[in-house]
Amino acid sequence: MQINKQNKHDSLTFYVQQEESKMRLDKFLAQKLGLSRNQISKIIQEKQITLNGIFIQKNGTSLNYNDQITLTLTNKQAKIKPSNLNIPILYEDEDLLILNKPINLIVHQTHQEDSQYTLQDWLQENNFPLSNLGDSCRQGIIHRLDKTTSGAIVIAKNNHAHEILSQQLKSREMGRYYLCVIDSPLKQNILIDTPLIRHPRNRLKYIPTTKNTPLSKEAKTAFYKIIDNNKIELIGAKLFSGRTHQIRAHLSKIQRHILGDAFYGYKGNYTTRILLHSHLLYLTHPTTKQRLEIYAPFWEDMLLFLHQEFYPTQNLEYFKKNFKIPLDQLYHSSFSNS
Repeated sequence: MQINKQNKHDSLTFYVQQEESKMRLDKFLAQKLGLSRNQISKIIQEKQITLNGIFIQKNGTSLNYNDQITLTLTNKQAKIKPSNLNIPILYEDEDLLILNKPINLIVHQTHQEDSQYTLQDWLQENNFPLSNLGDSCRQGIIHRLDKTTSGAIVIAKNNHAHEILSQQLKSREMGRYYLCVIDSPLKQNILIDTPLIRHPRNRLKYIPTTKNTPLSKEAKTAFYKIIDNNKIELIGAKLFSGRTHQIRAHLSKIQRHILGDAFYGYKGNYTTRILLHSHLLYLTHPTTKQRLEIYAPFWEDMLLFLHQEFYPTQNLEYFKKNFKIPLDQLYHSSFSNS
């Protein structure tokens, strides 16, 4: 996807990948934008969608590989809020807020005139006090999660908390452990310490590089085995840096891909979502100095998948209420000799 700024309009451009060919236009855009089919239908009817430069008004138009789809919205148009948006609060006090972010929601605007509905929009609509350090598009935002990633995210309610938590993020006193399902089991636990750089032909994608240049960013990730079914595997990931798409790009280096992540090379049949979740967030409270460890429960789609593929003998209702993985303990035991 590319975002083009113009004087009177914002346009979002998507290019159809090989695995997305023959998909319906409305389904494609619903997945890309996190909107309902009805919302997409309204946008199409208002002649805001072009396919290879031609306005399209048929929801079921079949797409072909490398088709260019452009959505144009005037800056004055209201943002479209995703239907049935629900964001659970995992922890809250006067200094900070920890949420369980759903998929298909970006954390903050990419620029002042970005028309996508964001997590920050939701925070402001619900009248949460927010720190005001930095630009107006990122009030309260300490760190981000990709649009397609779910899980724990921390929000600063005041500048005192924001300053301290930002420093903790830099020093890694604050961090996250992730869970993801990959298309082939790891041969062994592995620590990848390889810089990332933007893809030369796709500015939204990142690739590992062996060259240290001003454009490359140091990136380090630990991946460790949890459970597999001889075909796919549930693994943990610990970040030592916070680069965009870091987990996805580092997995591609070892020819592993997260289920649902066609953008980084997954070629299987699972298309419901990208099975990547920030399961555990830890930090030192900026005022009390107590250590907080907050687990973000899995959203139901991912939870049911894990139950079916890896834990089918467990009682489903008990599994829904109690399932969590001690990712910090597993990490330390997995790399105790490294």
